[in-house]
Amino acid sequence: MTLAVTFLIVFLVGPWAFRRLTQAVPSPRVMRAVPLLALSAFLMALALRIGFASHWGDSLWLSAAVTMALWAAWIAVIALVVQALRRADPRLSMQRWTGALGAAGTTVPWFGLALADLLRGP
Repeated sequence: MTLAVTFLIVFLVGPWAFRRLTQAVPSPRVMRAVPLLALSAFLMALALRIGFASHWGDSLWLSAAVTMALWAAWIAVIALVVQALRRADPRLSMQRWTGALGAAGTTVPWFGLALADLLRGP
């Protein structure tokens, strides 16, 4: 059940968030905001991990919060790369390819989770 919910979140929310981050024209303002979002999400994950180190491994909510923050940072970094590529090459074909590959890239952590669950066994 947990993997099914995670699957839905990763394959629906991830591409949606990526799309929202890359909808704007890659202006200098956007190119400053997206890395700040990535850095903020990463620092939040780091603060949760270090700040609640005594609860690490015991709290499912803490693990989920750190994982979600790292995933948000991952999506923001992908969006930043896509915006940089679109800024370098504004053609429609670049927008289409980077949109498709970036949305697919947001789902990469799912495969790591599924593999870890597979290796864990029954």
